[in-house]
Formats: sequence, structure tokens, C-alpha cells
Amino acid sequence: MKQSPPCENCNAHCCRHLAVEIDKPTTKKEYDYIRWYLLHKDVSVFIDHHNDWFIKFNTDCEKIAEDNRCGYYEERPKICRDYPSADELCEFEGDEEYYTELFDTEEQFIDYIEDKKRNWRYKKLQD
Repeated sequence: MKQSPPCENCNAHCCRHLAVEIDKPTTKKEYDYIRWYLLHKDVSVFIDHHNDWFIKFNTDCEKIAEDNRCGYYEERPKICRDYPSADELCEFEGDEEYYTELFDTEEQFIDYIEDKKRNWRYKKLQD
């Protein structure tokens, strides 16, 4: 892993969204749920380098100060204190290094499915 840059050079990228791990889709219904997620404003889905799937809500932490620093530093949650862990990249490094796949739109996700030569077509996903 590369050494993460110090936070003072960052625009608080990690504090501008939250991501929750989801099950890797395996059924038409689960793929359709992901399409549904992506139809919502400021929601993305990504696959990380461990092949884990996440839903990402693009929303700022309410405690980011104007200088992009934590305005709640002494009281911040443990997840913030522990980030990034030894096996994680700091998101400052850039999305292309943090994700293996990032879907911001339903169309991007459908293209991914087609690229992976899945046997499903768009109309079948609507079942």
C-alpha cells in the first residue's frame, strides 16, 4: 500500500459520502435492486479491490468545517479515528485506485452487465 497523504492536503473526500457493504448480486431481483439504487440522486454502487460490493451515498458529513477539516475532531466516531486501516487506501489517492468498478448511473451498470457477458438483457431485468 502507498503511504497516504496527510489530511491537510485533502478536500475531505472520505467525509463527503458514506458507503455500506451490500451482498454481491446473484439473482435478477438483486441486480434490479442495484438498478433501482442508481436511479436515486447522489447514490452510487462500487466494487472494491477485495471484490466487495457497496452502496455509496454522496452526502457531506455535517461536521466538515470550511477548511475541509473535521469540526468534531475530539468527538468523532471510531470509524473516523481508525480510517484508513492498514489494508485500505486513503480515498485521496483517487477513485481509480480505490474502486475496481464504480457505477453512478443505471446505464453504467447495464453496460457492466453486458460487458461481463451475462445472459440477461435489459428487458429481462424488468421481470
